Amino acid sequence: MLVGFIGQVVLARLLMPTDFGAVAVGLAFVTFVNLFADGGLGAGLIRRPEQPDRADLRALSGLQVSVAIVLAAGVAGVAPLFGRTGWVTAVVVASTPFLALQIPGRIVLERALAYRRLAIVEVTQVIVFNLWAIVWVLAGAGVWGMASAAPVRAAVGVAAMAWASPVGVPSPRFAWQRVRGLMAFGIRFQAVTAVQLVRDQGLNTAIVALTTVSTLGLVTIARRLLEVPYLLLGATFRVSFPTMSQLLAQKTDPGPLIERAVGVTTVASGLVLTGLAASAPGLVPGLFGVPWRDAATVLPAACLGLCVGGSVSVATQGYLYAVGDAAAVLRASLLQTLVQFLVVLVALPWIGVVAVGMGWLASNLVEAVVLGRATAARTQVRLAGQLAAPVSAGIAAGAAGWFMTRALGSDLVAGLFGGTLAAAAYLVLVLVLNRRLFTETVDMTLSSVRAVWGSRVDDVHPEVA
Repeated sequence: MLVGFIGQVVLARLLMPTDFGAVAVGLAFVTFVNLFADGGLGAGLIRRPEQPDRADLRALSGLQVSVAIVLAAGVAGVAPLFGRTGWVTAVVVASTPFLALQIPGRIVLERALAYRRLAIVEVTQVIVFNLWAIVWVLAGAGVWGMASAAPVRAAVGVAAMAWASPVGVPSPRFAWQRVRGLMAFGIRFQAVTAVQLVRDQGLNTAIVALTTVSTLGLVTIARRLLEVPYLLLGATFRVSFPTMSQLLAQKTDPGPLIERAVGVTTVASGLVLTGLAASAPGLVPGLFGVPWRDAATVLPAACLGLCVGGSVSVATQGYLYAVGDAAAVLRASLLQTLVQFLVVLVALPWIGVVAVGMGWLASNLVEAVVLGRATAARTQVRLAGQLAAPVSAGIAAGAAGWFMTRALGSDLVAGLFGGTLAAAAYLVLVLVLNRRLFTETVDMTLSSVRAVWGSRVDDVHPEVA
């Protein structure tokens, strides 16, 4: 994210907004092509108890590469109808078959929890994309320098995956019989992502329709600030699914780990979210300017919702996917979307942009309830006790910090002071309310840091050695 942000800053000084818009259209198409090309089949192999053999991986690659080629060719076929934007989109979408070739290696590394190797592959691709784009834009290629960076990045990713994965890059071979059994789970798995994409775009459209584009701008700024806690939760979720799959394959009771994961994630994310919510009245205008100050009103409710819903989902979604119950996750995503739209559509005309934060809060609470009940029905876990102390501490400390920031002023210094004070108060309250959970979170954090610095690049799980 850091490398990508720096690259975007450099490219923004070299290109026009219309150029960025054309590439953004192409990247949006890449997301949808990957959605259909993957089909969730890779997730089916991750959750399967037995290690997929090379024939399985070749069959998966054959199907996904074929779909990616057909869809990329379709985009190229209609590109002339949309002028330069169409051709730019076609060049960017040409990267999708190369992305599909990486999927078998990703499956093997995800199953082995070999995230250091995955990180090397992904960071390499980000660096290559930005270096290629900047060099060719400086050379006078304009938007084509940035567009061509997408297929180059993906092709380099194939080479990196050939080094990183113990199975290399299996050659595609179409064999329907080997992948047919994965379709039912895969469709439900991918449907969750589809619902999320539709929800995000639909919400943007609804906000503009009910208010103005400026309101959407305020929401966009709030989303940018939430990317830091989303990064923490997203990393946890990424590890959760393959970890739960491996535990179930070993006949290990996942209940204690689910409860522990929810508690530790709530404490860790709550620290970041409490500080963010408390600092908002000073942080937003201090960073982005006074015209953006109303974006701060979105954050308190959004942070509370993300603390509860995000912490529950990262542990329970991984488990539900691992046992094959993608339908429960899809049901939670659909209900979450419905509640979010209802709250925003009803409240936005009356209370303004703060309604978006309330919509995030309500939808996350609904998601947590649905996923928690589905998980408890299978494991008898008790999640409320893991949430009580950190959530209560976050509400109290966040509210105190918010009012402290408001009293000090609408600048960056006030925001940093109020946010720091709230974060410190949050830690003290969690320690008082649930000393065991506080200690467990500290211990896990320290052990994780030691594991990162102590691991080697060539460490590979025994099952794929």
